[in-house]
Amino acid sequence: MQLLDWMVMAAYGLVVLWIGWRVGRGPQTSDELFLGGRRIPAWAAFCSMVATELSAATFIGVPHSGFLGAWFYLQFAFGSLIARFVLATWFLSLYYRLKLVTVYGFLLQRFGRPAELCASWFFLAGRLFASGTRLFIGALAFAVVTGLSVEASIVVAGAIAAIYTVSGGIRAVIWTDTLQGAVFIIAAVTALVVLHLKMDGGITTAFTVAGEMGKTTLFNLPDLNFMGHMSAANTLVAAILGGFFLTMATHGTDQDMVQRLLTTKSSRKGGLALIASGFANFPLTILFLSLGTCLWWYYLGWAGDYSITDHERIFPIFVFNEIPTGLKGLIFAGLFAAAMSSMDSSLNSLATTWVVDIKGNRGTAEAKVRSTRNATLTFGLLEIVAAIVAYKWYLVQQESGSTLSLVDIALSSMNIVYGGLLGAFLVGLLTPSRGTSCSVVVGMILSACLGLTFALQAPLFGQVYVAWPWWIVYGTVLSFAVGASVRSVAGQGVIHEQQ
Repeated sequence: MQLLDWMVMAAYGLVVLWIGWRVGRGPQTSDELFLGGRRIPAWAAFCSMVATELSAATFIGVPHSGFLGAWFYLQFAFGSLIARFVLATWFLSLYYRLKLVTVYGFLLQRFGRPAELCASWFFLAGRLFASGTRLFIGALAFAVVTGLSVEASIVVAGAIAAIYTVSGGIRAVIWTDTLQGAVFIIAAVTALVVLHLKMDGGITTAFTVAGEMGKTTLFNLPDLNFMGHMSAANTLVAAILGGFFLTMATHGTDQDMVQRLLTTKSSRKGGLALIASGFANFPLTILFLSLGTCLWWYYLGWAGDYSITDHERIFPIFVFNEIPTGLKGLIFAGLFAAAMSSMDSSLNSLATTWVVDIKGNRGTAEAKVRSTRNATLTFGLLEIVAAIVAYKWYLVQQESGSTLSLVDIALSSMNIVYGGLLGAFLVGLLTPSRGTSCSVVVGMILSACLGLTFALQAPLFGQVYVAWPWWIVYGTVLSFAVGASVRSVAGQGVIHEQQ
């Protein structure tokens, strides 16, 4: 790293902090911090969603996946796109009609306070760990460039994200994510161009050879062996079902994703942003998979003067050693952006859920603003701790023989509690005469226990019997079955009567 590279990275960090300060100037109301006054343009919500969805897991994990194997990861985008159409025409319109600040207000109106509290606490736990996982993946790259430990890199990236999120609330998140999304897409394209110029035969030769060896195969159709099918994460059925259920949960019951959709003027505009981000997944995922495939060809038979044995960091290793000065700073700024965009929106949604759902949205406007900012700082600290714990957990998984890639780790971390959340919401939406506060809470708890059991398979049993895309499927079915097993008490069908 030369002085010019550090200047580029420093300039980027200052611009991000300036945006957070700029949008947070003047008096702020809780509505501004939570929903941006519902004045955010649909295109900005779209850009922010794309930036958060890509995250450090995409920037580092997807090239790692393409480097090691084929293009099976793209299968998940098909299931995800189907889910977005369902959410845009069904979930989102209901949330707007109910004038929700957080999605867990739906459970409050449908089942009562205990269901709202349980879902809120599940979200806090699940989002802390999921966002912490993405933060540590981004810190892997930051550690390469700075020479700091992964733990220290987590602290630096987390602290910057917390500062600008506190300053401007959800508006700061959306506008900084818009910049950050543009930066790391430009960075990825720049890296691919440099790879093309450095490889023998360029991208054409790389893809020709990779295609002949099956490394660009998209669809994975296994045999009909049921147990073999259940233990594989990258089969077509597992990917489409897993992608569908995971997106239904993350974009329909996770305040982190839904909150930015609720900042637009109408459900139609929010729905357009949601669907558009689903279509954007395809070219962007292809871009990062192409990076992995080209890195595989570039390093095939490698006998250079630096080591590439740390495959998890293969992309930052290439950038650090092969990218020219100046461009290197730009690409690492993109990597840094990916790490921060994974954290900033989660901090705002965690603080919003704490103030609105856990504390009950009580107090004066000034008190709620103060409480939101204090909660943002507190959750910033907790997310840094969660990232360090997730990193240690990842090392334990590796030592136990787990074959999960970085992107698998990032996605599977959400599947422990999200099946329970999705099942509870489906009870409320699909069964107007079924479900009580007690049955829905029990369903969420049992589903979380099942998800945790799935997550501990490799360390406990030395083998994975159920692959991670199936965790949320089974968790949702269990939560829904238990939640809907009891008939609703009088007065709990109000939402359906209003519809």
